[in-house]
Amino acid sequence: MRRVLISFLAALLCGCATVRKAQVATGPHFRIVTYNVNRGSNPREIAEMIRTNAADIVCLQEADNLEPGIRAALTQQYQTIEFHDSEARVGGGFIFLSKYRSRDVARIPTANGWFDGWIMAFDTPLGSIQVLNVHLMPPFGRWGGWVGGYFTTRGDRLREIKHFYNYCDPTLPLIVVGDFNDTAHSRAVRFLKRKGLKNALPQFDRRTPTWYWPTRVVTLRRRMDHILYSREFDCASARVIVGGPSDHFPVEAVLVGREFK
Repeated sequence: MRRVLISFLAALLCGCATVRKAQVATGPHFRIVTYNVNRGSNPREIAEMIRTNAADIVCLQEADNLEPGIRAALTQQYQTIEFHDSEARVGGGFIFLSKYRSRDVARIPTANGWFDGWIMAFDTPLGSIQVLNVHLMPPFGRWGGWVGGYFTTRGDRLREIKHFYNYCDPTLPLIVVGDFNDTAHSRAVRFLKRKGLKNALPQFDRRTPTWYWPTRVVTLRRRMDHILYSREFDCASARVIVGGPSDHFPVEAVLVGREFK
């Protein structure tokens, strides 16, 4: 009994380990933000959030109605503003904004009738890198319903991320960002971790949700937006930027180089 108790307490303490302290990056680095903007429902406020944050690379999902307002407001601030609309579903629009020179790697058609994926490469202070922007299948059951859908669609999201990952350039360091519609412990995130990627936000903040939805009874909250990066990077800081007009909050990470040559 004593050994069992000691093992339980040790596991409990490990689970409560403190998060990393954010650091100020002093060498070459860049800031990247992912943000599901809820179909671009408030272009002016979203553009102002992006302008104020001034991240180096911004990756938007559900940006269907946002392109004209973003271009009008932020063309002088960002060298790259590229829009891609998914043909399969409303809510599938993506926007990349970047202060760096960029090029397309792959625009990836959906594997299951929901949303596409998109990979772009950027010439950053750390060298050439690629970013995969995703909006994985919502937890909506095939026969309707969100509650049952959460449990029945996990495999769909895993298959999606595998499908998108196959289009990545194996010669470039990789960052995967977006609305995963699932937690940091999901099958999709675990797949990327097995490929050697690390999840930025849980290293610095394990609690703050990135999505909320008010109901008559309670406000639902979950962490569904993630930034994962390959072993060429290290992360100086990561945070949730609480605010804005969407049902999601932006997630930001500051990445520094570790193995670039």
